[in-house]
Amino acid sequence: MQLTALSVQHVRRIREAQIYPSNETNLISGRNGSGKTSLLECIHYLATARSFRTTRASNVISHGQLALVVSGELTDAAGQANRVGVEKTRNTTRLKLNGEVVTIASKIARMVPVLTFNTESYLLLDGGPANRRALLDRLLFHVEHEYLDVLKAYHRGLKQRNSLLRSRASREQVSLWDHQLSPIAAKIDRWRSDCVAALNNYLGQSELIDACGSLRLEYHRGWHPDQEFETLLGVNFSKDQDAGVTAIGPHRAELRIKIEDKLAKTIVSRGQGKLIIAAIVCAQAKYLSDRGQEDPILLIDDLASELDPTARSLAANTLLGTKAQIFFTAIETTDLPCEVRDSARLFHVEQGRVNPLTTTG
Repeated sequence: MQLTALSVQHVRRIREAQIYPSNETNLISGRNGSGKTSLLECIHYLATARSFRTTRASNVISHGQLALVVSGELTDAAGQANRVGVEKTRNTTRLKLNGEVVTIASKIARMVPVLTFNTESYLLLDGGPANRRALLDRLLFHVEHEYLDVLKAYHRGLKQRNSLLRSRASREQVSLWDHQLSPIAAKIDRWRSDCVAALNNYLGQSELIDACGSLRLEYHRGWHPDQEFETLLGVNFSKDQDAGVTAIGPHRAELRIKIEDKLAKTIVSRGQGKLIIAAIVCAQAKYLSDRGQEDPILLIDDLASELDPTARSLAANTLLGTKAQIFFTAIETTDLPCEVRDSARLFHVEQGRVNPLTTTG
């Protein structure tokens, strides 16, 4: 899926803008605070109805305005164009697809995978397990069409089990939910395990390996690998009842990022961490493309910071190698290597105004 037109109203400093991106590479330049990251945020809104920077719409809507509006045209691999629109107030979200009101955001999100690479991406290394579980869940949402429903069913069952635990229900009552949760947990685990194996295959072939070391994702499913989930739930019943929560399961799964068999966050510099994240983004893009999904849109914010020229070139070329539609941001166009500048459609943002550029000068 490619974004062929984007229209924005009242998103942070961007009062009004309209752009027609390249279906390959786009480079958005501008000073810090000019609004270039906000333009990426608009694309993310269009695809997911959510910001990648905040959960509060009031932080995104331009000062003095009641709502933000983002609309655009998404064209699939067959050349079919789809008009998408998002209107968001402080309390409501209204979505449209080809003129029809859409009540479920996932209907649009499923159409267009979006992968982001920004300051929040460091949470993959430094944040808690939920950040890394979300990476797997987002990928599987696009690849396995029943994944979201299965994951929701698991969390509904988990909520019921936890409620019974807190009410001091009998083991027999709780075991009914143990029996229902067990096959669901196994299904989620199997999908996640296969996804991690595929990502590791791509990471092993990455051109970034020499720069960041032998990179591997280590998956822990959330309960002992050699024991049945339902059996362990029974064994842990008393402890779970005392705590009022279920201590094991897919909701406790962990994805550890390792370099040379050591936790990456304990041994890498900020710049090396950025190369690791770039490698993981590329692996995700290839995972989606190789499984017959629409090619993702990559939103790459401020790639140049904390990387020397050699590392910038290596990271940029690896991202370009995904063949996805990419939106880069930079303070100056010359902050990114010529491979990006020479192939990109250029836009400049100044005080919230977005203008196309015709040269890299």
